[in-house]
Amino acid sequence: TVATGFGRGAVLFARNTANEIECHARGARFMFGPNVKTVIDMGGHTTKVIKFNEYGKITDLFVNDRCATGMGRGVELLARLLHVQIQDMGDLSLKVKEDPEPVSTTCYAFANTEAVGMLRGGSKQEEILASYLFAVAYRLYTLAGRMKVEKDVAFTGGVAKNSGVVKRLERELGMTALTSKYDPQLAGAIGAALLSGSQVKKSQ
Repeated sequence: TVATGFGRGAVLFARNTANEIECHARGARFMFGPNVKTVIDMGGHTTKVIKFNEYGKITDLFVNDRCATGMGRGVELLARLLHVQIQDMGDLSLKVKEDPEPVSTTCYAFANTEAVGMLRGGSKQEEILASYLFAVAYRLYTLAGRMKVEKDVAFTGGVAKNSGVVKRLERELGMTALTSKYDPQLAGAIGAALLSGSQVKKSQ
């Protein structure tokens, strides 16, 4: 058993621990195939942009700054605030005829405050969702823009399951993300399992 992620030290029954960057990289290449060149991992608290060369070696890495933490967590909080099932948020946000101006794209705490202001101001549910998820997508776009994103891009993490974020991020990037039969939220766990398997083979 291999533990990964920020809480890996708390998994006392795990035989080994593994760095989440390596796990996400390994998991993404397994899930999306060897052609993937860039992975944007959209987690609850961090965003990671990982680039590979043609041999699958990590050549560049960017992790978001402190002000961007909690983007996935912010989406969860908004779902509770609006009494919307989190799995329905993306599709509801895409029902607007045109995207409204995004809420704050620099700080998720400010974004949440502005979303509450829209709610109090009488904005429709889908308008609030569109504005908020557009802000998340644009923030991810600006983070990814700090390195050249290759066209063979894949999205992982829980936020990658939100169609409202995915469609808007694809629009901003001007490219369509690769798809996989695997749940994008499992990329890190799949990578950890692959690393564990490699360790077992070596020990044998």
